[in-house]
Amino acid sequence: MHDDTPLTEMVPYTITRYRNDQLTEEGTHVAAEVPLTFQVNGREIATLMCTPSHLKAYAYGFLFTSGFISSTDDIASFSLDEKKWRADIQVKELVDPDLLGQRVYTSGCGKGVMYTSMMELSSRHPIDSQCRVHAKDIIQVIGWLQRCSDLHRITGGVHSAAASIRGRLPDFFIDDIGRHNAVDKVLGTLLLEKTDCTDIMLACTGRISSEILHKARRLEIPILASRGAPTHQSILLAREMGITLVGFVRPTNFAIFTHAQRILGNGEKNDI
Repeated sequence: MHDDTPLTEMVPYTITRYRNDQLTEEGTHVAAEVPLTFQVNGREIATLMCTPSHLKAYAYGFLFTSGFISSTDDIASFSLDEKKWRADIQVKELVDPDLLGQRVYTSGCGKGVMYTSMMELSSRHPIDSQCRVHAKDIIQVIGWLQRCSDLHRITGGVHSAAASIRGRLPDFFIDDIGRHNAVDKVLGTLLLEKTDCTDIMLACTGRISSEILHKARRLEIPILASRGAPTHQSILLAREMGITLVGFVRPTNFAIFTHAQRILGNGEKNDI
């Protein structure tokens, strides 16, 4: 690649393949990764490794889930420098990161970061949502999410996330090398579109750990479903937060870890 070639989600490479006791050269693609710096009111907040796409949504989602903004109206301007990989954001009133609490680097690939005070604040008031989703729709949504990503099919190096309204097939999905990044990008998109999240099911392909729960809680999302496994902390938090946590979604079954009353079986009517 040349330095002036625009970076996309995939980068072509020539590799040496070992197969059938032979070594041969062949072309392939790998998932792109860039260090994106968030500079807010001239102050560097964080530098995170991510896929170079949906970066405005990523910035909005990250700032919201980290507690720097409470709505999109708090952002006065946004600009992106794709040569320096820096997002310059002006907010109406900058929250001092020191007041938000200590940075906690999450367990996701790419070293996501959260602030401990947001973890405390997000679990104070459990979600009281009447949203109900049919079990068969959860399986359909997760199956759709697995099939729709060409980036994952070609590179095998990304996670996917999407937002479903009451179990309907999502209107969009987003990939990223980090599962928490993919979630932030989806949440940022919902923020930018001013979507009411009280009937949203957040669908993911990766492991559900505690930081994913906190991000969903910030937008009052009542259901979180994934093909992956939850951690014990995410289960404990989901109980406290009032979030329905669904894991290990497969074509014929899945496991409901918390607040199973929101999942409807065959024959049950969704009267809400």
